[in-house]
Amino acid sequence: HIYNYHCKTSSYKYVCVSCRDSCQRGWRLLYILTAFHRCSDVMKPFLLRFLQDACDSPGMPYQGIAKACQENLKRTFQYGGRIQYPNSMEIKAILAGRSSKRQLFLLPGGIERHLKIKTCSVALDAIEELCSEMGLQRLEALDEYAVFLVTHRGKSDIHKIKIHALHYKIG
Repeated sequence: HIYNYHCKTSSYKYVCVSCRDSCQRGWRLLYILTAFHRCSDVMKPFLLRFLQDACDSPGMPYQGIAKACQENLKRTFQYGGRIQYPNSMEIKAILAGRSSKRQLFLLPGGIERHLKIKTCSVALDAIEELCSEMGLQRLEALDEYAVFLVTHRGKSDIHKIKIHALHYKIG
């Protein structure tokens, strides 16, 4: 466990200091890292300051991705970071500068709805967005809804798995 802690901290240090040959690649690696791993408590204030400075610098070419890294890190500390590593398609998309995808949600009555899912989206985000679109603003209403993963969409043998509201993998 202590090895993982030092490995994650070293990864943050490496990305922040050593990716000088390509700033864009360094920022994209930091984007992936902030979605999966917390930094150490010692490093956290320095990393947050680094990201805040990048966000606040007028004319900074990487303000957008710095803000996305900041949001990823916040959500990683809030929800614990993604457990499932990105597949090759997601890595290619991130390295190409795309950090979200349109995910199909099937609603009762055969209604199909596409939502924008980001790297650090959790099921609760989808539930909140759908409830908002339906005009449900009370927090209690959110508890009445759930997200299920449909693994086969045929006429028979549909398998559904309920996804916990704080789980990342919804798409």
